[in-house]
Amino acid sequence: MKTQYRTIEERLEHIELAVQEVKSLVLKLGVPKAVPAERLTEEFMNVKELAKFAKVETSVIYSACAKRELKFIKLGKLYKFRKEDVLEWLNANHSRNGVDVDDYVDKYLQKNLLKG
Repeated sequence: MKTQYRTIEERLEHIELAVQEVKSLVLKLGVPKAVPAERLTEEFMNVKELAKFAKVETSVIYSACAKRELKFIKLGKLYKFRKEDVLEWLNANHSRNGVDVDDYVDKYLQKNLLKG
């Protein structure tokens, strides 16, 4: 085997320079860093699990996805949801569409008392 380096030290120096060049190119390209360990262990739910958890029909979940109200990851035909995003969506949805119990009771009584 014929090499262009006379010593192992020359070869190592060449390799180190090549590694430095690769590092600088990676930084220039803006390649994303590794995913943090806590993100790798996150819990994900599918549509059925989410519907059961949120106590809604699956159509509500698909509708929220279509409206981009709920963050999701689509793997082929499968929708996956991070628990953190689901809780955020539920809190936002509840505060927007929350029913005031007192208002509901007043309307119910007014409607039923007028009939009675």
